Amino acid sequence: MRWLTCTPGALLLLCGAGCGRSHELEQGGYVFAVPTQDVIRDDCGLATAGGPNLQAQLQSFGDDIRFALVQQSATSCLAVELVGQYQYNTENFFADGTASNPLLQANGTVCHVSFVQYHLDGVTVSPSVFSGVMRISYLGSTPVACNCQLWFNFQAALCIPPSCPPVPTQCS
Repeated sequence: MRWLTCTPGALLLLCGAGCGRSHELEQGGYVFAVPTQDVIRDDCGLATAGGPNLQAQLQSFGDDIRFALVQQSATSCLAVELVGQYQYNTENFFADGTASNPLLQANGTVCHVSFVQYHLDGVTVSPSVFSGVMRISYLGSTPVACNCQLWFNFQAALCIPPSCPPVPTQCS
């Protein structure tokens, strides 16, 4: 009979533990800053005009995170979802995402890219700022010269309307 009285408490404890822990990074829209000196590798020629224009909407669910990322240039706009997790017992996290068959520019050429892969490693700096390293890879591109990568350090800050740049509504 004692087992029956402990079961509800044990179930409550298990359910609470399954939801993950809370993190200090606030959810919302973030704008990425990519200073030219923080570009590590740029086979694509994307950093020549000051790096890619990136914005993301962050949502967290315990240890799981989701970024609705928009990469915009003068000629193209790409929306992709990155999903990942916080590392155990830290405020460090990672997220990955892919997009298929977009038309993008690399080195001044329009490229038909089979896959674009994004990888982000980040760390919470404050409740409204995170920083890290991102890699953007164009794979299976035509022409072959469009197969390239951009690696860079970044800092992303929470943007509170109305000071945020408008998020594009027409992305592929």
